[in-house]
Amino acid sequence: MSIQPKGPINLLRGWPHPDLLPAARLKPATTSALSDTSISTAGLEYGPDDGYYPLRDSMARLLTDFYTPKQAVTADRICITGGASQSLACLLQVFTDPLYTRNVWMVAPTYFLACRIFEDSGFAGRLRAVPEDEEGIDIDFLATQIKKSEEKAAAEGNTTPV
Repeated sequence: MSIQPKGPINLLRGWPHPDLLPAARLKPATTSALSDTSISTAGLEYGPDDGYYPLRDSMARLLTDFYTPKQAVTADRICITGGASQSLACLLQVFTDPLYTRNVWMVAPTYFLACRIFEDSGFAGRLRAVPEDEEGIDIDFLATQIKKSEEKAAAEGNTTPV
């Protein structure tokens, strides 16, 4: 009996295997939610910025039960978004300025779409990799690189703080 080799698994795409998509479980839940106007109206309108409270509350309880942190996760710490890419883009729109930010320091390897999102937000050519060590981000490397960046900016006459 010969075993046919399978093709490579493409991890770059970041999509789950179709067998992991819960379509069969979502169908009755969707039908139920859309049949109840007290749920469907709020669910189909523009909601609050932080997301639908009952969902945030359920997520907080699920995370607390699963991870058992010292302090319970609360709904006010949960924000419902369209996913990691949308969340990152929203954070960049609120907390960064391409005219002000010299470099973006990212752990390498990083989320495969993050670089594109930073570039789309005006940071092309300013992405910098930071390696990790046994304890997480290599702080010494990061500090050295930030110092070099500041020295380069000062030498070029760009003294706007980052």
